[in-house]
Amino acid sequence: MNVPRNSIIWNMTRKCNFRCEYCYFPHDNTPVTETLSAERIKDFLDNTGEIWKVGLTGGEPFIYPNFVDVCEVLTSSHIIGVDTNLSVSSKVKEFAERIDPNRVHNLYVALHIEERERIKGVDAFIRNAQLLMDKGFEIIVNYVVHPTLEGRFQADREFYASHGITITPRPFKGEHDGRRYPEAYGDRAQVIFGDHPEQGKKVAFNFYGVPCSAGRTLLRMEPDGTIFRCPGDKTVLGNVMDEVTLYEGHEPCIKKRCPCRGLDHVQLTDFEAHMVDGVQYAVVADNEQSRFAFEQATALVPNDPCAENNLGVLAWRRDDREDALLHFENALKSVPDNTLYGRNRDGAQAAQADFDPQICLDVNSDLIK
Repeated sequence: MNVPRNSIIWNMTRKCNFRCEYCYFPHDNTPVTETLSAERIKDFLDNTGEIWKVGLTGGEPFIYPNFVDVCEVLTSSHIIGVDTNLSVSSKVKEFAERIDPNRVHNLYVALHIEERERIKGVDAFIRNAQLLMDKGFEIIVNYVVHPTLEGRFQADREFYASHGITITPRPFKGEHDGRRYPEAYGDRAQVIFGDHPEQGKKVAFNFYGVPCSAGRTLLRMEPDGTIFRCPGDKTVLGNVMDEVTLYEGHEPCIKKRCPCRGLDHVQLTDFEAHMVDGVQYAVVADNEQSRFAFEQATALVPNDPCAENNLGVLAWRRDDREDALLHFENALKSVPDNTLYGRNRDGAQAAQADFDPQICLDVNSDLIK
């Protein structure tokens, strides 16, 4: 499928019938009462003269009133993608019967194994996934590899494979035991994500100051119809029920952590592209490719502190403690008060047995880190 570049992420609701421990939304399984007109959304998108991918997310989209009707309206002109836990079996069956799989990019299905086991929903999940695949839908079943689940991930993957369902590991993003993930997987990432290098993109890069077409080719829509520039930049562009004014060009990113698909919309310099590649490879522990990318970056911008720090992380991973310390010290020379660089330098000096230095996610060398 040729997926449209233009993408709108519709946060349909923050309510969900799951209560995953690591979710950043408070659990709320009460009925969804705030709804929007699908026809009005379709008209807004049609009037741009572009075909859009409408990402239906939440919360849980399948608990949205008349969800399949909404999908039917949107797919008459545009493509949809759905983020779902695939637990509302009656709605899943209706979706499979009424919606054309050729108008659906994919269903990005969250397994959430502990919660699914709690509600005794494993068998229903397998049936729902098999139904959709039989109907021709592409489903990507993701497994959030929370640090507490690392020990059981491989066994779970084998179990679902025995039922014809491929499990894709998804990095946990957030704090656990004082560590920031996904960066803190370190070399363990090779075992988890080695067959899925694309998961290195699931990082909240710092694109601050980098030109981005968000606000024109990427939008975020809230449950009440408010349109934001993107999931990270809450600049209001209007409301889909009234009037929306889109940006015309590439405006600089104003956020220091990009939680969205910014990589599809930013304009990167060669240096920035190498930095992005280096981080992506580092997150999945492809350390040699990561090192090569950061070395290419430093060839273009010598002594960049973020690149120096990250080369230090890679040196530490290959047990070259002296080289790691040198890189961390070089990073601090440029930005003496940077907490991350200082923590990595101090840890390397102490040579702690469990020390796991953290990578830097900055990409713009023209800005103070």
